[in-house]
Amino acid sequence: MRRRGPVRPTWLQIIALAALGPIVLAAMAAWLAGEYSRSEESRALTQQSYEHRRDIEQLFSLVQDAETGQRGYIVSGSRSFLQPYEDARARLPAQIDKMRSSHPRSDEKAGEQQLADLIGIKLAEMQQVIELRDREGFAPARDRLSEGTGKRLMDQIRDQTHKLIADESRLLETSVRENAERVRTTLHIIWLVIAAIAVGMAISGYMVGQSRRLRNELALDAADAAARQQAIFNSVSDAIILINPSGSIDTINPAAESMFGYRTEQLLRRDISTLVELAPGEGSFLDRIGYRDGVLENKARMDLTGHTSNGEPIALDVVLGVMQLPDGTHIVAALRDASARKEVERLKDDFISTVSHELRTPLTSVLGSLSLLRGGAAGDLPPPAQRLAEIAENNCQRLIRLINDILDIDQLRTGKLAFDTATIDLRDVGTRAAQAMNGLAERKNIRIATDLTDAPATVNADVERLVQVTTNLLSNAIKYSPDGSTIDLAVTEDKDRYVVQVTDKGPGIAPEFAPHIFGRFAQGAQPEAKMIAGTGLGLAISREIVLHHGGEIWFENVEGAGARFAFSIPILADAADRARNRFYRILVCEDDADVGETVRTMLASKGYDSDLAPSVQEAASLARTNRYDVILLDMTLSDADGADVLRALHVGPNDGERRQPVIVISGAPPSREVEEIDTADIVDWLRKPFDANRLINSVERALDRAGRDLPLVLHVDDDGDTRELFVRAMAGHGRVVTAHSISEATGLLERYPPDLVVLDLGLPDGNGASMLPKLIDAAGDRLPIVVYTAQDVDETVRNHVDAVLVKSRRSLPDLVAAVNEIMAKRKEAA
Repeated sequence: MRRRGPVRPTWLQIIALAALGPIVLAAMAAWLAGEYSRSEESRALTQQSYEHRRDIEQLFSLVQDAETGQRGYIVSGSRSFLQPYEDARARLPAQIDKMRSSHPRSDEKAGEQQLADLIGIKLAEMQQVIELRDREGFAPARDRLSEGTGKRLMDQIRDQTHKLIADESRLLETSVRENAERVRTTLHIIWLVIAAIAVGMAISGYMVGQSRRLRNELALDAADAAARQQAIFNSVSDAIILINPSGSIDTINPAAESMFGYRTEQLLRRDISTLVELAPGEGSFLDRIGYRDGVLENKARMDLTGHTSNGEPIALDVVLGVMQLPDGTHIVAALRDASARKEVERLKDDFISTVSHELRTPLTSVLGSLSLLRGGAAGDLPPPAQRLAEIAENNCQRLIRLINDILDIDQLRTGKLAFDTATIDLRDVGTRAAQAMNGLAERKNIRIATDLTDAPATVNADVERLVQVTTNLLSNAIKYSPDGSTIDLAVTEDKDRYVVQVTDKGPGIAPEFAPHIFGRFAQGAQPEAKMIAGTGLGLAISREIVLHHGGEIWFENVEGAGARFAFSIPILADAADRARNRFYRILVCEDDADVGETVRTMLASKGYDSDLAPSVQEAASLARTNRYDVILLDMTLSDADGADVLRALHVGPNDGERRQPVIVISGAPPSREVEEIDTADIVDWLRKPFDANRLINSVERALDRAGRDLPLVLHVDDDGDTRELFVRAMAGHGRVVTAHSISEATGLLERYPPDLVVLDLGLPDGNGASMLPKLIDAAGDRLPIVVYTAQDVDETVRNHVDAVLVKSRRSLPDLVAAVNEIMAKRKEAA
């Protein structure tokens, strides 16, 4: 089990843990300081209570001294007995103030005030008795004392004094008890804290020990892993090179030293191109090598040429990987000497060539002989012999198909399968495939029903390869269709592509087999025993052939029918010609239907749309509803001559801003007829029969003349409907070439330099804004740019274009108006 490394804490966690100790200690210190402060307050309160009680007792003693001196004077009449009275009376006010100030609770002085009031009354009573003695003598003074007023006052003072002292003693006892309890609590808390600190230190010590142990184990594991990786790095037979983000070599393994003849120190910090060119071009190394968003676009590089230290070339296969290091993204390149592989491939190719020749040749002779025997070339065969010959012929055909499929699949894998591309009609492909498979279908009483388009389905393709694909689909359909059923073969048009469909009445495709149906040697449920089983390569080969033509192949189960296989082929293989020619429209005025369809097929082979008008009336009707860029005119229509046609179409100087160019198709050379239509813009005069290349050249010259004064607009948008509508909206305002992607638009910029660019931002291969640096002409001036998009446009883009229109808010007429306004301003400025 692999040991997990320690999880690195975040900076927030580290700061929190580091601050926890000081915070706890600070809180503890604050609490202890508070307890100490409370203890000091309690001690001061106790001391003050003792002093207050002493002040009360001292006050009561002074009152007793005053009473004793007064009584001695009353009895003896000697003034010397008044000395204690006088001293006590003089000291009493100060002692009363002292008693009040020493009270520990400032809000509880009512008892002291009452005592002071009683003492004041007592002093006044004693002074009255003394004055009575001085005035009237002993007897009246004695009688006054006998009344007991002084004694009652003294008793009240004594009682109040005892009460105050008792209250103070009780409060003092309570304070001492609370203070003792607080001290005990503080001690308990301190011991708890000490215990917690001890436990924490023990846990911390244990964790530190565990961390050290784990760190040591991880270090040992890392050292072990590093040693293992170094051993692998040093012992692997493939050359391994670590390349830093700048494209320089960081390190190489011994296998690389042996392969290229360099020592490691000789290659450090040298560019990888010293050994092999992995990333040609300009820009940063990571961009050139295809590193995008953390992923390499192409990890395998086959058949590269490296260079050894003595300059000798070496064939290499390279596999690239990404390694993220602290100093950036590094590329790991594993290089293998491809010489042995290429030698094996050469031997295999030689073997296949030998098989192709040595097996196909005798098998062809065998198959031909069997066919002749079955056809009666050597006389009629008896039924048993006829059946044996049929079995031999079928298995010979099966063997030939197997050999052909194996050869084809190998050539497709290596990219060596030959394709003979030409302009063909897919209807011919369907017809030939149906005819080729009729014999196999008749053996099961199956009918192949064809539904082909009325108009030519013109594509650039290899007719034999597409017949091979279609017969493969028909063969599978026949194998799995019940006897007596019908297989439908259809050719239809779907926007910018033609689709060939084969629909059977069989059991359909099992869901578990569907993901593998186009794989090599893939076979579903076996057909009936009497049918010849396939090789399992037909659909794989068909898929590769269709993909080579830029099309797609797919299948679906049709409810109530069976399986439907279909493949598509682009209407034109040349994307640039498709963009340039697709939306030009040509009117063919020809009353001979065969000639008219031949001309339209020639035009369609180059991507031109056309309409056929066999009469003046139909030509005029079409001209009212469509805009035509060129007119192909037969001078002798069924209901009028050429001049009548031109007048009906209003072709000439009375047409306002432009005249439609005319290409005459005639069975006779130019004559006086030219004078009759001299108002027309005649580009060429073609005599029947004419050459297809001359017709196309004439059309291209006519289109160039028709659009000579109109600006050329490049429209880049991934939506086909938007492109088509814009082309039609720009009719009469400008010529338009269209592109659906950045890559296609880049190619068109070189072939057809535009006067203005209409640019969408959301394109399948990137943001359209990335094209802005490319839209600068040779003089360094930026082309006029109109952004027509559904996305938000930032200020950076707005500052580099002439106009921004949002699709959801501005219509195509607004776009055309913006284009016209920009071109008008540019023309005026020029």
